[in-house]
Amino acid sequence: MFGNKGFIFGVALAVFSVTLSQESRVSCDSDTDCFYVPVSTRRGSFPAMLILHCNGARPATLDSFRLVGDSLGWILASCHASRNHRNMLLNDADVVKTIGKLIRRYPVDSSRIFVFGLSGQGVQALASMFLHPDIVRGVVAVCAHRGALPFAVWETLGNHFAYLVTRTHDWNRAENEMMLWRFNMEGLVTELKTTSGEHGPGSRKELLAGCRWLAAQIKDSE
Repeated sequence: MFGNKGFIFGVALAVFSVTLSQESRVSCDSDTDCFYVPVSTRRGSFPAMLILHCNGARPATLDSFRLVGDSLGWILASCHASRNHRNMLLNDADVVKTIGKLIRRYPVDSSRIFVFGLSGQGVQALASMFLHPDIVRGVVAVCAHRGALPFAVWETLGNHFAYLVTRTHDWNRAENEMMLWRFNMEGLVTELKTTSGEHGPGSRKELLAGCRWLAAQIKDSE
């Protein structure tokens, strides 16, 4: 009898585990844009972070960032079409398209949409905020350069936020230091973190720290 109960319990646990994994899995559409909704986001609306990748984000890209969504209760998405060595305005059109899908399909707080990118895609994240301040509230840009500056209309960027990360031996370090000064001078609240190493990605905890900073800035601004 005990053995039967143990078997039934095991089956029930397996079913629960499968259900849980289905509720929190990464789902992708025909454009290979992917989305992740943490199990904890059941009611209300939630901040969202769009992930960009230098070679075009893939399902595994977003899956590797689940720590951020799970830790903060943020909905995550990734844009496959945006990538380096592609026209920035074409990338931007696809970024906006992905954000539109994110808003239509998921319980997203449209006043708290952020974009993350590394290197060239950090520049793209900044460009999309500059071009669409009504859509993108803030960015985490790692090892980016100043290439997005021509798109900035400073009068539209009040109450927006930029979290910049550079490395001690990043070839873009000086440009990040310049952007910190320029952004804050123009009223775009900006933080710069300089970590050891060369131009390149950091840990997921680095992005998590940037997201927590963004969340704190939004809270303080309300």
